[in-house]
Amino acid sequence: MVQPAIVREPLKFKAILQSKIWGGDGLHRVLGKGRASDKDIGESWELSDRDDNANVIAGGTFAGKNLRDLFSIHARDILGSQYSPTMARFPLLFKFIFARENLSVQVHPGEGSPLGESKTECWYILDAPKDGELILGIAGDGDRESVLAALRTRECRTVLNKVPVKAGDMFFIPAGTVHAITAGLLLYEVQQNSDTTFRLYDWDRLDPAGKPRQLHLNESEQVIDLRRHGKHRIPPLVIKRATHEEEFRVACRHFAVVRYSKCKGAVPLANRGRFRVLTCVRGSFELGWDGGQAMPIGLGETVLVPAACVNPKMRETAPDSEILVSYLPVLGEEVLAPLKAAGYSDQEIRDLGGLEGIP
Repeated sequence: MVQPAIVREPLKFKAILQSKIWGGDGLHRVLGKGRASDKDIGESWELSDRDDNANVIAGGTFAGKNLRDLFSIHARDILGSQYSPTMARFPLLFKFIFARENLSVQVHPGEGSPLGESKTECWYILDAPKDGELILGIAGDGDRESVLAALRTRECRTVLNKVPVKAGDMFFIPAGTVHAITAGLLLYEVQQNSDTTFRLYDWDRLDPAGKPRQLHLNESEQVIDLRRHGKHRIPPLVIKRATHEEEFRVACRHFAVVRYSKCKGAVPLANRGRFRVLTCVRGSFELGWDGGQAMPIGLGETVLVPAACVNPKMRETAPDSEILVSYLPVLGEEVLAPLKAAGYSDQEIRDLGGLEGIP
């Protein structure tokens, strides 16, 4: 029997562009996604292992295969020491989102909910209008009954918490958080591999057929977290290395995101026998590894570096480039230990995980 090839090489995927009622031209204008004639593109799925939306590999040994098929055969090569037979799908999903109009006010279920897949996510802001804001959580001091009553009508505007945003901000949105992306924002999303969303309010918008889109009020009330707090915006923690800076932007048990910048020469990607996902958010890079030809990573491109990849290294190919490195963290080894060694307090490190903190 012929054994399947080991997945050692980094994998670049073809983006899946999603037309949305609230979409626009921002993904093409800023990141070069799609065509100039595309006026309603709201999402670019960069790396997805979903039956209905699995990204196709763009080149190399596995060109033409999609992530769903590849992972079903090569999960151990991709996950390395984090492999488990119970992990049937790649655990994370990555998107760019542009909002010409406000997205619906929505909420996602948490772990163990009978109503759908858990979805905790984070947003890295790439571009924002001068007075840009996000809707994150609940404001005011109303009790649960009055807040839920307001959320069932257009009066929900009076109880929604609005947070100012600018390019470079990172926000953490645990499952259960009421949230909405607002008009003019372009962001990068890292999330659990889930596509369960419950709409609370859709700004009285009508679909192309002239009908209101479906709302999910009863489901939302069962999964909603009404705690009020200011722990969604995550302050970065920076470690200065000899070849670059690592800016820890968010960390929880589901994912961690670190921004690499100020790169000098070849920057080692310490994958520790685990996968890494790279997304260039400024400038451009080149990714090399033992036994392979260097791969360019342009602005807005995403690459999966499998655990079996040997000695991956990045080199910027445009000045002042920045790249986000995302992974499923072993928190003690990959987050707590390096940040403690850099002199950060336990509380500062815990705050990378928002209200719940890093356990």
